[in-house]
Amino acid sequence: MSDTAPPPEAFDPRWMAAAGIRVLDHGLPELPAVLTRQMAVPMAFWTTANCAVVLFLRFRDRIDDWDEDGDLAVGTTATFSRQPDGWAANRWWTGSGWRDPIAEPDMSRHLGGRAIVYSGGSFTDRPSPGQLAAVVAGLVSPAVAAIALTQEGNEDRRELRSHFGAWVVCTEKWAPYRIDALDETGAVIGSIAGPPKLPARPSTRDAGPGSH
Repeated sequence: MSDTAPPPEAFDPRWMAAAGIRVLDHGLPELPAVLTRQMAVPMAFWTTANCAVVLFLRFRDRIDDWDEDGDLAVGTTATFSRQPDGWAANRWWTGSGWRDPIAEPDMSRHLGGRAIVYSGGSFTDRPSPGQLAAVVAGLVSPAVAAIALTQEGNEDRRELRSHFGAWVVCTEKWAPYRIDALDETGAVIGSIAGPPKLPARPSTRDAGPGSH
């Protein structure tokens, strides 16, 4: 496959919403024999009772981005809501810089010897009903076989289903959590705690003209 050939439908950026829903219903697709920077590649996913997230690898043109050549790898967190007839894509998605697995297939050096690292996320301490409070994504080492989210005393442990060592977790609750990376024996070999402390919201009674 050349860089100018159209991507397969499951990896076509024009159909990311449909591709994400297929991932939620059937799991991650196998990677094509050749990856190109014209693709949107689903790397990991997580579901809750009412919501879900699929982490995609995408590439954006570096024009006007520090005058660098090539494309910028981006981890896009595509979010979805459960409807009576199945999953529906939410209108707004977020993205942040990501390591380029095409240029550098071995991501392990970016872990700094750790089993799990955090690479980005989105957070709101006042989620609307049926919406996500936190979406967290990152990388794990090849030793990781499962990811567990522990929140309010409940553990949700799942087999790691991933491309390129990526992981993503989401929760509808704004409450302290711990994300554990487990090896094939079930031993915890790395952890991340959250959520982060968000900036204080200004009080409405202090926001008017002449306020102090």
